[in-house]
Amino acid sequence: MPRSNNRINLCALISIPLWLLVNVADAWWIYFYVQGTVNPVPHTAVNHTASAWTGYKVMMWLFGFVWGVVNMCTAWILLSTTSVNSGKGVARFLWVTFLIFMGIPIAILFTIMPFFGPWIVVPIVQRQIWKHGCDNYPMMVILDAKSTDDARYVVNVAYFFDNTRASLPTQLFTYEITNPDDGDVWLFSLRTWDSLQSNIPTEMYPTLQHVYYDFVDDSLSGNCTLRNPTNPLTNTTTLPCMTGHFNPGSHLSFDVSSSVPLNTTLSTEAQSVPVMNASLGIHDNGWDYTGNAPAVRLQEKNDDGSLGFLVLKTTVQKPSDITELKVCVAGPEGREGGTVSAEVFAPLGLMLMRQADYALDATSDNDSD
Repeated sequence: MPRSNNRINLCALISIPLWLLVNVADAWWIYFYVQGTVNPVPHTAVNHTASAWTGYKVMMWLFGFVWGVVNMCTAWILLSTTSVNSGKGVARFLWVTFLIFMGIPIAILFTIMPFFGPWIVVPIVQRQIWKHGCDNYPMMVILDAKSTDDARYVVNVAYFFDNTRASLPTQLFTYEITNPDDGDVWLFSLRTWDSLQSNIPTEMYPTLQHVYYDFVDDSLSGNCTLRNPTNPLTNTTTLPCMTGHFNPGSHLSFDVSSSVPLNTTLSTEAQSVPVMNASLGIHDNGWDYTGNAPAVRLQEKNDDGSLGFLVLKTTVQKPSDITELKVCVAGPEGREGGTVSAEVFAPLGLMLMRQADYALDATSDNDSD
């Protein structure tokens, strides 16, 4: 009999640490899933391709179901065995109290988390990032795409917010993406002012109010609107101020030449605005996975081709509303008015197009369900 007890004790010494080790490994499995969902870029080994990410998720769900059943059986055996030997009187009372407030909740946690954990954790983290993911950036943008339930006249828009103030972000203006002639040229342009123009900080006032995307040759062009006191009708003049090219494929990139002035610049002074040349790129391929919202960390390219300063990045979709995607904007490094520069507007228009594609596809799937 003692020899049999020794074998049981040895088995317990081996199996319990192994059981705990597998639970720790499963927790890391869920952790990388949460990170890959709410913070997909830069890519990691688990989401470097769409197929790898799909395989990772499927295996996590399958293993989570099996391991949840194992944990449930383990918890049942442990609680049943210890309950038999819990004694009587005060000891019994203390044991029952422990079960109610700690034992059973822990058992439930170990049972449901392997399979349901991702569904529980992701929304919590998503809400936190939606609220605070852009706290360290001077501007944030919400890309709001139409769903299949929206009326035909609803357009895809981008809301721009001043994020520098201690209070809640202040909405400044709205841009829209349109296809005026139903052809190959798309337009990202100013739609409305959402604050008094006089209250918008100079470095956040957009003079680049029209960005054109020609998908025949992947070229960019843009016009700036400047004050012109000599124009008695509109008091403004529109002048070309941006050219460039873009690669909308898997490895997103932009080459932009621009002379975007601040709002304090008069149209007669436009020629004095220096021309800025910039190349932007991303580290990871697959910024527009099919079936997923755009995921971008767009950075300036250094002279040697390496990636440098972060210009903008996507964060998460709005909880409970997959049509909205938040973007944190830093702008080019060290440039006044960088948050409303060509390096910001040119990528955002294309990203809004891809967000629109994703929103229609995703809400169409939801409707069919």
